[in-house]
Amino acid sequence: MLTELRNRRLKAKPLVYIIGFLLVTNFLTLIAWVSKDGTQDSSEIVATVGEEEISRQEWLHAIELSHGKEVLQNLINQSVMEQSAQEYGLEISQEELDQEFSLLRPVLNVNDQASLKDEEVLKEQLKTELILEKLITSEVDFSESDLQAYYEENKSQYSIPVTYRLSQIVVADEDEAQQVMGELKNNSSFGALARERSIDPGTASLGGELGYVLDNSTSVDENVLTAIRSLKTDEWSQPVQTEDGFVISFLHEKTEGAEFSFEDVKSRIERQLALEQLNVPVTAESFWGDFPISWFYGSME
Repeated sequence: MLTELRNRRLKAKPLVYIIGFLLVTNFLTLIAWVSKDGTQDSSEIVATVGEEEISRQEWLHAIELSHGKEVLQNLINQSVMEQSAQEYGLEISQEELDQEFSLLRPVLNVNDQASLKDEEVLKEQLKTELILEKLITSEVDFSESDLQAYYEENKSQYSIPVTYRLSQIVVADEDEAQQVMGELKNNSSFGALARERSIDPGTASLGGELGYVLDNSTSVDENVLTAIRSLKTDEWSQPVQTEDGFVISFLHEKTEGAEFSFEDVKSRIERQLALEQLNVPVTAESFWGDFPISWFYGSME
């Protein structure tokens, strides 16, 4: 799944791949969160609707019915790939993971990024896909000139601009914007104010989370970009007037841009070209037969 997501940089893959990946990643994070304390009583009430109560056990059971198979399959794939890497002597360095993460971020639009909370979960997914790619392309060989030509044709894809992780509050007029600024100065929560005041439907329910925004983004008003360029981490901007209203931005983090040379991405390009030549997609499930695997859902179809 992540392979298609990364390939979108060059092939403009449909958004369905991104949505599918984010669903799996978010549910892995959710399950880890709701299960983090093994001492918690399964009868604990997690919600009430009128006089009806919903228990933790009912909640977890609903999650399992809806997405349990997909999430468990994903965890098995991670284990299969890790054991396969040990068997074949493959290693995935931190540098490779960081590079893949840097190249992946620009693929996601701001709404996708707002749904991505856990960078470490994402990197575990990246590691699984990298191992799979290396396993199925290890015997493929391309000439240096072919690899260099591919790099030159797609050079812009390996130049990552400065990236900002942002939240925002959008209000209708300047008076309300100044009211919000006053509340922020009185230590009100930016996220809480976004949920209460923001008129942007895509981010208000997320506490204003906008996600990663590139410095050369065309989906964000240029005046907003100008305002955030001068911010320091954990600072908010003055209200900026846009077509959608007055925008107050909050900078969570800033990541400097990166230029990847041919040598930096040579092995990545080789894998990319090899994957494009495969007539039949190869998945981590193809390696299940190499290990004694049993799971809740029976035989793998």
